[in-house]
Amino acid sequence: MKNKFIILLMLVISAGFSSCDEGLEEVNRNPNDPELVPTANIFASATKSYTDFSRDAFNSGRLTQVWVQYWGQTAYADEDRYLYRETSAQSIYQNTYLVATDFKAILDLNTNEETRDDAAASGDNDNQIAASRIMLSYMFYELTNFFGDVPYYSYGSDDPDFQALNVDNNLTPVFAPQEKIYADILKELRASADMINTSAPVFVSGDNIFNGDAAKWKKFANSLILRVANNLRGTDPATATSAINTAVQSGVMTSNDDNAAQAYAAEDLNASPWWRAFVVDGRTDFAVAAPFINLLKGETGNFGLDPRLFEMAAPISASIGSITSNTYERSEDPADYEGAPYAFRNMNGLNFTSYSFTSSNVLKQDYSEVLMEYAEVQFILSEQNNWNQTNYVNGVRASMEKWGVADADIDAFVATLPPASQENVLNQKYIALYMQPNTAYAEYRKSGFPNILLLPGDTVTLPANQIEAQAPANRIESYTFVSGVNGVTDLPFRLRYPQILQTLNRENRSAAAADLANGDTLLSKLFWDVN
Repeated sequence: MKNKFIILLMLVISAGFSSCDEGLEEVNRNPNDPELVPTANIFASATKSYTDFSRDAFNSGRLTQVWVQYWGQTAYADEDRYLYRETSAQSIYQNTYLVATDFKAILDLNTNEETRDDAAASGDNDNQIAASRIMLSYMFYELTNFFGDVPYYSYGSDDPDFQALNVDNNLTPVFAPQEKIYADILKELRASADMINTSAPVFVSGDNIFNGDAAKWKKFANSLILRVANNLRGTDPATATSAINTAVQSGVMTSNDDNAAQAYAAEDLNASPWWRAFVVDGRTDFAVAAPFINLLKGETGNFGLDPRLFEMAAPISASIGSITSNTYERSEDPADYEGAPYAFRNMNGLNFTSYSFTSSNVLKQDYSEVLMEYAEVQFILSEQNNWNQTNYVNGVRASMEKWGVADADIDAFVATLPPASQENVLNQKYIALYMQPNTAYAEYRKSGFPNILLLPGDTVTLPANQIEAQAPANRIESYTFVSGVNGVTDLPFRLRYPQILQTLNRENRSAAAADLANGDTLLSKLFWDVN
């Protein structure tokens, strides 16, 4: 109360001075402290903040990046065995809403008559609204895929189940049913794509995804519809097909030039999350996992040696220092690559030269975090078109081109591709989604692919170099993957709600948990997970 009284007193005093001399207003205004932050600045900060926390060493590296076995941990294997940190779940949940308030601020500034003209200095009003709705859809799609029912916000909606972000009136929002969230995201993306004026920029600056290109934002919205709708294929195929067909007609990504990716700078301060983890923070906690390396080497799956191996991973002789400086000797001998044994509880017994780290294509300051790419669009269309061969080949080729594989090597690999089928298309989709683990995690739950992952109960025989790398007295030649969570015999179906909700929103969190088949556990499937 004392603080409030002081604030009120200062306001009264300042008002009194203002009434005595109107000219004092100009004297007291700081020209370097603008009253209205440009919406372009808010947008640039929001997209970076989102990829910063969603792709960092804890919320990605120790969660989905290891769960889908792109990477494994080099020091310990707790998260590999699904014993994830509560802080990761809490960060994903809370930071999503924090960033969402920034996008909502852009919506408000572009719709409020008092601020709309000022916001227009950053770009076309409607295009700013559309881009912000697209990003909100992207974030809520990932959030609901982690937890299930969550508090949800929808632009301009008066649906009583959509109470999130209304902090002035409601600090304990209800959890919207995931089915309704999916339906509304499809509606939002469709409306956003249709709203975009491709003859005007989205932002004149501050757009670090498409540099203000409205046509690419439109393609991104339509392509995201494919991703969201495809998850409904097992529960509502009619809606999935209709939404996908309309999006294709409206215009989806047609080449890697349309890829949506958050750009980072070639400097430590604004470098990519993985550069900061490995270099700025000095971590060596992650290496490319054996199941993924074995697939690229052709030791599993149906494809033979994949030249993306040499672009996605570094040879075992490469140190972290040589990778971050991009000075290691590149090798195209598959024998020079070994994956880190996944969920191996004796990782500390192996040295860094017994397995492959990720390549310099990833560990660099200005690595761009991909939100969606053309290859994924083609794989979804292959599935939509009954495992179409042309879309399948297009997806493989696009992925290889994105990773810098030589044209001759692409042609040779594509010439030997096995025919399109569910297994072949979705295993190739998994390869193409490397470094996009949240999407790969959703795909696995929806389809059961890739079918090359190590699952609890599986036994692994270590390669000779990793057996020999261990001290003779403690040498282990094989091990069995043991889940760290009782009852989890596959990948977890979801994350538990953050414990902090027991205090902040207990009643609504309890109601959402009660609707889950197995309660608030990793064993409760989401509504679209029917494989």
